[in-house]
Amino acid sequence: MTRLSCLLAALAALALDTRADSLRLVVQHDYLPQIPVLVRVEVLKPDGSKNRDLWDAQATLTVDQPGVTLSTNSVTLRNGVGSALVTFAGGDDFNLTATVGTSQATRLLHSAASQPVTFVAGTLPGTSTTWSGIIQITNDVTVPSGHTLTIESNTIVLVNGVASGTTAPDLFVNGAIQSLGTESNPVTITCANPGMRWGQIRHNNAQPSLYRYTTITLAGRAAGEGHTTTAPVIRPMNSVITFESCSITDHADASGQPGKIMYSLSGSDLTFNDCLLSRARMGPEISGTALLCTNTWFIEMRGPDDSDGIYLHDQQAGQSLRLVDTVIAGGDDDAIDTLGSVVSVENCILRDWSNPNEDAKGISVFHGETDVRRCLIVNCFAGISAKSSGPLAKVKIEQSTILGVTNGVVAAFKSNATAGNILIEVTNSIVVAPEAIRTDFGLTNFSIGFCNLSSNWPGTGNLAGDPMFVSAAANDYHLRTNSPCVDAGDPASALDADGTRADLGVYPIFQASGEAPSITAQPLSRIVMAGDNVTFDVTAAGTPSPNYQWLSNTVALAGLTNSSVTISNVSASNDGDRFAVVVSNTAGSITSDTAILTVVGPPQLAQPRLLLDGTFRFALSSDAVRTYQIQATTNFVDWELLDELVNTNGLIDWRDTNSVSFDYRFYRVHSKP
Repeated sequence: MTRLSCLLAALAALALDTRADSLRLVVQHDYLPQIPVLVRVEVLKPDGSKNRDLWDAQATLTVDQPGVTLSTNSVTLRNGVGSALVTFAGGDDFNLTATVGTSQATRLLHSAASQPVTFVAGTLPGTSTTWSGIIQITNDVTVPSGHTLTIESNTIVLVNGVASGTTAPDLFVNGAIQSLGTESNPVTITCANPGMRWGQIRHNNAQPSLYRYTTITLAGRAAGEGHTTTAPVIRPMNSVITFESCSITDHADASGQPGKIMYSLSGSDLTFNDCLLSRARMGPEISGTALLCTNTWFIEMRGPDDSDGIYLHDQQAGQSLRLVDTVIAGGDDDAIDTLGSVVSVENCILRDWSNPNEDAKGISVFHGETDVRRCLIVNCFAGISAKSSGPLAKVKIEQSTILGVTNGVVAAFKSNATAGNILIEVTNSIVVAPEAIRTDFGLTNFSIGFCNLSSNWPGTGNLAGDPMFVSAAANDYHLRTNSPCVDAGDPASALDADGTRADLGVYPIFQASGEAPSITAQPLSRIVMAGDNVTFDVTAAGTPSPNYQWLSNTVALAGLTNSSVTISNVSASNDGDRFAVVVSNTAGSITSDTAILTVVGPPQLAQPRLLLDGTFRFALSSDAVRTYQIQATTNFVDWELLDELVNTNGLIDWRDTNSVSFDYRFYRVHSKP
């Protein structure tokens, strides 16, 4: 393919991206009143991929049946994905709708309250079992060696729970599980008792198993293991398990008790694709295990000590550990914690691991080797930190963007890691922090070249200064066209997709022919009354035609991608909101001035009084400098415009000199349209 044809193909692909985002709503079809249901919401780009650029968003949940109530109507999304455990009461069938900005998705939920329940306990007989409908596990269930348990789509598996302790019904798998949910009819495995939790699923020397579109919630009442000494919900040993489009969530409270996602031991092989792991003490902790994790979200791992997104011990010979296209967002310790392992991290976003009490890090490396390529690490107490008690700790960072709260990249001395046997290589990257590069030993810990750093560091091609992100305040870490990081990479590196020299950081600019956007009319600040609608507009030029993304208080507004934005029914809570818009095309981007919304109360007519000459007088009270119209009527149908006033001081007297001509008269005031 010629360079011209590549350019045209890229432009065509970009043109498709001007279409609006869409929503995916994944929720079980059948539900039981008072049994919590996991609702998973995703914002998808036109190509069907998750919109990771949508940094934070809220989805609102609504139902179309007034008899159905929700325990919560909000889902928080991180980089386009989020979930909430929702209890539906009322017992009716209904349509559940999720809304993010102007995008919506709807699913029908059917009450299964009248369906029969099949009770199960003990060892499954024979060589195969199929579960469908509603299954209730009343005591431990064992899938013996040579046996395959198939769980059909739309099956609800209820496991009896306990309120406390470490003993509850478990599922022991020595054979195989095939849990075959679909997007429209997932499998659900959850607790049978509201407010309680069940045990765990243990794969021990098992045959290969598959969990597809399977939701696993409210477990963790089992013996604690591993670094957190909390119960793993999934416990593989020498087993192969594939998780496709699964959600494993809500296994710990805010204190980090009782459960973590997984503890995998020697000889296991795990694959996660398109999964969501959320709200547990820790994500997977794995040792002697192979891992391939792609297109998966780890969100909100909370609790004291080792509340990591994922903990990677050393693997066995021939095993690899890879995380690709993955988001690890929000927790109390490290996004990725390694111990003697060889790890590859590519095209991942690690964000919001900023707990100073745990010296939280985007990636913590203890011995071993960690390769980081095309990753964005943001709002972590330290971006990447390596330490050693003797063996080599090696880190290679390429084409990544790192923003640390205190430090960007660190060669660290710790009480349990006093050796300086650390080598960190950084190339074609951006590191921003109060101390971008820190070593507790010496300069020889680092080899840094062709990087943009927030402080000076020796090395070929290194820059110091503002990398000129599109809008760091709005978490848009793409580069502006005039950024010093454009075409500043190592000349020996592979060219960017547009055929130009490598840019620095995670997001290269596509340098196409054309004219970067310019704003010819900025959005203007507005003053409106509570209950009114307000519109902000921008006028921009550029070739090709620009795209728009509106921001409110620096947060991107999902689906609001036109040259104007209308906010309906504003309230006092919107007073002071700040609106701006990022205007972009293939040749560059620009952020508008900020427009401020002021919300005032309605005007009032006060202090009415009849004067001695027979004329009527009153005061106009209002909160803003704007034009008001005073009107009068005798029949509430025909209103006569009497005057237009600009109220400059909040209170102004006005007299109707013609009131003597009427036996009675009624007055009203409103702002001029």
